[in-house]
Amino acid sequence: MKRKFNNLSTGLYDPEKSSCSCGVGFITRKDGIRTHDIIQKGHEAMCSVPHRGGMSSKGVGDGAGISIDLSTEFFSKLTGRVMKSGHFGVGNFFLAEKNARKSSLLVENKLLTHGFEIIQKRYLTVNNSVLRNDAVDQQYPICQWIFDIPKNFSEEEKAKRIHQVLISIESVAYIDEQFDGLYPLSLSSNTQVLKGRLNSWEIMPYFNDLNDSDHRVHTLFFHTRFSTNTDPHPSMAQPFRLMAHNGELNTDNKNRLNEAALARARERKIYRPKGQSDSCRLDQTLSSRVFDDDIDLVTAVVAMMPPAWENDLNMPSEVRAMFEYFSLFEEK
Repeated sequence: MKRKFNNLSTGLYDPEKSSCSCGVGFITRKDGIRTHDIIQKGHEAMCSVPHRGGMSSKGVGDGAGISIDLSTEFFSKLTGRVMKSGHFGVGNFFLAEKNARKSSLLVENKLLTHGFEIIQKRYLTVNNSVLRNDAVDQQYPICQWIFDIPKNFSEEEKAKRIHQVLISIESVAYIDEQFDGLYPLSLSSNTQVLKGRLNSWEIMPYFNDLNDSDHRVHTLFFHTRFSTNTDPHPSMAQPFRLMAHNGELNTDNKNRLNEAALARARERKIYRPKGQSDSCRLDQTLSSRVFDDDIDLVTAVVAMMPPAWENDLNMPSEVRAMFEYFSLFEEK
């Protein structure tokens, strides 16, 4: 069976005019204690929103996934090393079988070049028995790299270097056909993303890692996708690296124009996957604002998706001034 990797225009279909109505959820412990119960409660939540995700006539989900913090207990057990929070990172990538060797070498080379030591590489094990046969054929294997972070890296340097690894991989994988099928789900020292062409209730039982009682986390957010005019695909599933999004983005074009202008001024290029959705673009641009522009996450989100503020007479003058400044970069 030949599968298309990218969500490209076909016939009368125009991905620029796509729309969706998806489901999202968020669970966390305010005390920061990691427990396996968070994952179990996440499963309960995802089982309660089947109506928010779409599926084909054969029962294949439009896409679903979760983002969780890295479990020191689980990864210590997995690697046989004492893993401390913030001192290791995890990268999850879709890896097409036909290009697996070249793609693996690319990822490993970029990690090593930027000063990281690879601790372990593995393919995530899954339970295909929880899926329908048609759904099994639609999933992509996820290859995971666990890497050590040098102790002399500051928090800022660590985050920037990991982001640079990601950008350097994208700059090759998105334009060179010999790496077709290589797609980063997440690369971080804080979180990891697991997703696929799944229904919301299939996520937890499908990924074996999530059923290990030593897999303890304190924060989880999930997304289940409802495709209306888009072609469902594993790479279109959410969450993305920093966010999950439900609804339409009326600031998408403005954000693209603004990012392109900044890239030209800095003599940089922007590399995007073919058939990219507006939510995926938002996540990619958000990453750039945080790691390249040194803007904190909350400020970056507010600047990219400002609320209606012009006629809000109760808004403090300082906040109004901030939104007025952000409006200089909005579409007119």
